[in-house]
Amino acid sequence: MIRREFLCRTAGALALAAAPGAAAAAERDAWGSAFRAALSRRPWLIGWLGGSAERLETAALEISGNWPEELAGTFYRNGPYRHEVGGLRYRHWFDGDGMVHAFRIGGGRVSHLGRIVETGKVVAERRAGRALRPGFGTLRPGMEHVGGADGMNAANTSLLWHGDRLYALWEGGSAHLLEPETLATAGPHAWSPETRGLPFGAHPRREPDGTLWNIGCAAGFGTLVVYRIGPDGRLREAVPVRVGNAPLVHDFVVTRTRLIVVLPPLYLETNPAKSFLDNLVWRPDEAARVLVFDKADLARPAILEMPAHFVFHYGNAWEDDAGVVRLDMARYDDPGIMFGAFRDIMRGVAREAGLARHHMLRIDAARGRLDETPLTGPGLAAEFPHVDRRRIGRRYRKVTLLTRATGGADRHPGLDALARLDIETGRMTGYAYEPTVMPEEHLFVPRPGGVGEDDGWLIGTGLDFAAGVTRLCLFDAARPEAGPLASARLPYALPLGLHGIFVPA
Repeated sequence: MIRREFLCRTAGALALAAAPGAAAAAERDAWGSAFRAALSRRPWLIGWLGGSAERLETAALEISGNWPEELAGTFYRNGPYRHEVGGLRYRHWFDGDGMVHAFRIGGGRVSHLGRIVETGKVVAERRAGRALRPGFGTLRPGMEHVGGADGMNAANTSLLWHGDRLYALWEGGSAHLLEPETLATAGPHAWSPETRGLPFGAHPRREPDGTLWNIGCAAGFGTLVVYRIGPDGRLREAVPVRVGNAPLVHDFVVTRTRLIVVLPPLYLETNPAKSFLDNLVWRPDEAARVLVFDKADLARPAILEMPAHFVFHYGNAWEDDAGVVRLDMARYDDPGIMFGAFRDIMRGVAREAGLARHHMLRIDAARGRLDETPLTGPGLAAEFPHVDRRRIGRRYRKVTLLTRATGGADRHPGLDALARLDIETGRMTGYAYEPTVMPEEHLFVPRPGGVGEDDGWLIGTGLDFAAGVTRLCLFDAARPEAGPLASARLPYALPLGLHGIFVPA
């Protein structure tokens, strides 16, 4: 089968589990009232309340401390924003329609613009005044059948700046092109006619030479699509690789000569009466498959096996002169947090969940050897690893994390501290946020002209649920334990989001 036919056929197979069914027909839709009742007892639930305004704007945020004059650019963030449509509350955090936020920083001032991504789903449901289409974990009687994954594309996960263009990314469908200044949605983007509608993952990796790599899992067709995109934003190649049943791979890593993709033993059934999430089956007795791609021959990866585990996010990877790869990851024993905690929170229920620990994985593909080493202790959960983006695929030492002491004080269920980990020495420094603040992903931003991994700042948002506001905080990357150098306070609270990027002015 020629590649065009293969890719087009794959696009049609993405929505096998999206047909409406009757499994939830007997369940009274009481999630919204249950959530609001719980909110009065658990004020931190404001992070999952969601919003209804499709545009938010504040010209000048309230400033504390001193924002460096040399820091200029836009901090973009994306995440689930609208959690209810027409009286229906979504059944999973990942279903919320995406809103992109632009924090514009310069001259010691910070402004904010937030705008919902106008996906086909948002436009259709706005017109109808009710929820029409299924989501990752939401399927209700009477919802439309969607003919491809873009029919339920929430554009709510992360962002990409490449070729001087801004894109909102999801997990299983097209990237959405946005206008960088106004955040207006231009529409779904096709990297080529052959790849229109194919999944384009949420975590592309751009190498120092400007080459962009990404993957997409074609759920229901057992195919992984590997993308290579030039610095100019033009597609160089899109290679479909048959990998069997592998419906959910959120992240991957690149090195100087390789791509590493780990396929967890998470399999897709095709029951049209269930949501996509409820069609996923975890098989802990089966191995996770480690695919090692040679960039010069993407069609034939080497395959190694390791014990079952689940990963949302990797930090980075590099290979030594002998071809041995080292990568760091936020490793879960299983995906239970996705099936339990991230669903129950939408009805106001806080469930204990297995949290991730940070690990180093060493891969010697030539000898077929794998070994894994914890980088954080058993009492410390860690997620959202981030490195100096100038070192993607190259040797590095510093990883920025969000952490939480497991078994600590009974507070909100989110992560609560910022940390910097030296993966060579094991030394960790960090800053514990106030008990009423839930921090979100923090990024490293290099100082203009700086070259070291500590020569810059850490920037990120945090939800202060006691005050009902979101704050943007800035730290010295070399001394995060000293606390924020500066902060900027919004007059409103933003729903908890996922990922962001910083684009220098």
